[in-house]
Amino acid sequence: MQTIESHELATTTGPLGVAPHAPLAVASAYQGVWARTLLETPAGRDTTSWVRWVQTGNWHGALSDPDDTLGPRSGPGAEHSVFQTPDRIVQTALRERQLAVWERLPASQGCRIALARRDTQGLPTQERLLVCGEYLLHFRPTPHGAPDLAFGRLDETGTHWHVERTNQAPVDGRERAWRLQRLGMDLATVNGDEPLAGTWEVLEWLEM
Repeated sequence: MQTIESHELATTTGPLGVAPHAPLAVASAYQGVWARTLLETPAGRDTTSWVRWVQTGNWHGALSDPDDTLGPRSGPGAEHSVFQTPDRIVQTALRERQLAVWERLPASQGCRIALARRDTQGLPTQERLLVCGEYLLHFRPTPHGAPDLAFGRLDETGTHWHVERTNQAPVDGRERAWRLQRLGMDLATVNGDEPLAGTWEVLEWLEM
């Protein structure tokens, strides 16, 4: 399951939803990148599926293994959630009789950025780039079928990023050049390799 939306975290994940600005911001306690480490349902117990949830202040995106049939339909703040620690959330969904444990990745705190690709006329498109700390999630709609979605991490120099998972093709392991620069209140540019290189509209930008 792959989604990216402008709804606040407590909203159940649905089809692609894109809006230039979201009216409410998610509490900072929920922001960052979360890995689902446990899922218990009436069908069994899952501790091995790869699931990531990326949460900025106003935007979130999710990516999971293709064989994870449930997927991250709701994030670590949905339904009833309890912080066992500042970086571990236990989420229960009574209607679906499921329990999930989410762990925040340590390097995902810091900057929170959400960008929309601009087209050749300078207008924002539905393509999105979310950045949380050292992690990024890239969402690119396609004319037919499922969108392209990739999750990766910046290297220690902050000048390259490594794709960890995609939903379309095997990961080639190659590091891609990357330099993000803000040019103004509503404009940023990525210099480097495809597919991120180009001009982006700033939807959200917080540096800590």
